[in-house]
Amino acid sequence: MDYETLLKALRDGEIDQIEITPENFPAFQKVWRDFPSQNRVRGIAGKAGHIKYVRAN
Repeated sequence: MDYETLLKALRDGEIDQIEITPENFPAFQKVWRDFPSQNRVRGIAGKAGHIKYVRAN
């Protein structure tokens, strides 16, 4: 999965959210740590390690 493209689309308002599962998190984290617009996206922790990333207002 191309997490960089998804994060840019989320940042730009093209999509509403990204759902990350515990299985996907290691691959996502590698992209997230280098994403320059982290302050425009926020993560919301859910149950069982699921995280929803949404555009920050």
